[in-house]
Amino acid sequence: MITLRFLLMILAHMAWQCAGAQGFINTYGGALAQDGVAIVPTPTGYAVGVRTNTDQEPTHVAQLLTIGSNGTGSAWETIGDVQGNSFPQAMAVGPGQAIFLVGSVIAPDSSSHDAFLLKRSLDGAQQWIAQPHHHGDEQYFALKVLPDGSSVAAGVRAIGADHDIWVTHFAADGTVQWNAAFGSALDEEAYDLVVSGNDIMLTGRQVNFGGTTDAFFARLDLTDGTVLWTTSWGGGANETGRAIRILGAGTFVMAGSTNSFGMWDTNEQRIKESMFLIGIDLNGDTLWTRTVGDTLYDRRAFCIDFADNTDLLIGGERSELHGESDADVYRFNASTGVVWERAWDLGKEERLLSMLALQDGFITAGWSFDPLARQVLIVRRDPNGN
Repeated sequence: MITLRFLLMILAHMAWQCAGAQGFINTYGGALAQDGVAIVPTPTGYAVGVRTNTDQEPTHVAQLLTIGSNGTGSAWETIGDVQGNSFPQAMAVGPGQAIFLVGSVIAPDSSSHDAFLLKRSLDGAQQWIAQPHHHGDEQYFALKVLPDGSSVAAGVRAIGADHDIWVTHFAADGTVQWNAAFGSALDEEAYDLVVSGNDIMLTGRQVNFGGTTDAFFARLDLTDGTVLWTTSWGGGANETGRAIRILGAGTFVMAGSTNSFGMWDTNEQRIKESMFLIGIDLNGDTLWTRTVGDTLYDRRAFCIDFADNTDLLIGGERSELHGESDADVYRFNASTGVVWERAWDLGKEERLLSMLALQDGFITAGWSFDPLARQVLIVRRDPNGN
């Protein structure tokens, strides 16, 4: 539910609200922390996957927040399908408008993460849950559901101090078709993936021996999980790949962040983080790169989707001071030129983690934090960001 405190905050920011009935900026939740990790459409509005921190055991639970198309009529449901501390990370809609949710769980008698995937029907009934147990820690951060009801999840497997990419292909009934773990002497993690034909393309990060990170890419065969190639892209500082989408036939676009390339801030004597875009093809060749930033803010991208005219909508955060951030959305045209930027400041920190393009604009979800609580943040806007 929307607390009175946050309702007053929303009213104080009415200047941001668009004139149309569907535009809104809302926060949802209570005390402690609720993070909106993914937003998907439903027949009556939207469903948001939420990672919730509680003041009792289990201390972390997975929840579904449902709202109407205009942001009202919110309802909460705790997902009790997984036992222990659960950490949802991504969500998608499958055939029959079923909802798929991935993440990880720490069982009551365990100290390690086990990755999970669950499927729920449109009426909220659990259809199945897949929670394969393996040695070490496994976490899913990304999910894609295919037209036949099968799905691919990706994230990280940690055995000791070593982090490797972890990818699983699930059949439509939740049966594991194959697992793939791969990496190097360095640490790798996957944050997003797409499926194009028989190819899986994923992005994430690779930690170098010096402690910096490069944006990481890999291509896998959907049939059996064979790793066809891996590559990384970076400079002298840090790059991270957070989101990837199909750009065209055999081409893809990644959104993330970099502080290797950008404008030098003479006051702080550093390059501030910039939003980072990379065009890449099926061979792993870089087609183009694009940074968007300045000396005023650090900017980080976490989610991406295509508008109905193939423009890119990218969500994330911008930070002027350490420990503070604003929710941030960019729209780029086909030549990766900036059409507009919109930012929203509701408290101390905001971050957008999931972007959903609509025929008449977009809706994006994440979290907003003030000194008392961190709550789910949902922003609905028209094609001009208003």
